[in-house]
Amino acid sequence: MNGDGEPGGYNFFFQIANDGERRACCVKVDAPSMQEASVLFREKWPVIESMARDGIKDGVVEDGVITLVMP
Repeated sequence: MNGDGEPGGYNFFFQIANDGERRACCVKVDAPSMQEASVLFREKWPVIESMARDGIKDGVVEDGVITLVMP
């Protein structure tokens, strides 16, 4: 938790292969603990992967890294 009692965010880094290229991705998961963030990341993986692939397809890539935020 951060200083105002709100849960902090945990960053997970992964790569997505697309047309023979790899893209670095980062997803921030807001959760009260690393364990809960990890569970959410695994549970939401199909959504995260879809968002990352859509970001690649739509060209929403800054500095070669796709950054996603999961509430």
